[in-house]
Amino acid sequence: MRARSRYDVLVVRDTIEVVDRDQGEGVLFWDCTSRQRRRMAEALIRDLDRLSPDEFLYEWAVAEPRQFD
Repeated sequence: MRARSRYDVLVVRDTIEVVDRDQGEGVLFWDCTSRQRRRMAEALIRDLDRLSPDEFLYEWAVAEPRQFD
């Protein structure tokens, strides 16, 4: 099972939220600049297709927007 089947990525202005479809609640949230938002959202979407739900949370739980400057 891929993470895409469990999580949605919501991008609104300069925030990104990952929402668990089963629970209907946000599990990850970041405030970022517009440049960071674009790069981070692209990386999140790639990983939704590449990783399992557990791997996805493990990888992204420590992510910081400054990594995407």
